[in-house]
Amino acid sequence: MSEGYMEKALLKLAKQLNAYDEASLVELWNKYEAEVSDFQPTRKWEEAAVVFGMIQAVRLKNQLFNYHWAESCGPEAMSPRPDFVPIKGGNSGSGKESSGDKRSKVIPLLPRKD
Repeated sequence: MSEGYMEKALLKLAKQLNAYDEASLVELWNKYEAEVSDFQPTRKWEEAAVVFGMIQAVRLKNQLFNYHWAESCGPEAMSPRPDFVPIKGGNSGSGKESSGDKRSKVIPLLPRKD
């Protein structure tokens, strides 16, 4: 596959994902987090990991956008939003949320060893 074709395909996927609102994608977050957490050496698991990564990418993009937008508006805009709940350490890693807790857990990405 040529590099130009691959880039066009990735940009097309990005445009399609960007058309969805984050809330719609977050509804699927728990489903795919659970599938990725239960590793199976299958194509289905690999596809679930890619979907999970795409959802995470949209969330990261929105957080970066909001941060840079607030930064460009000056220090008064940098105060925490009332609906923002910072991620704090201490998730047991069970994949289960405490009652009413909708915060994300961080799944570390390790560098490739090549």
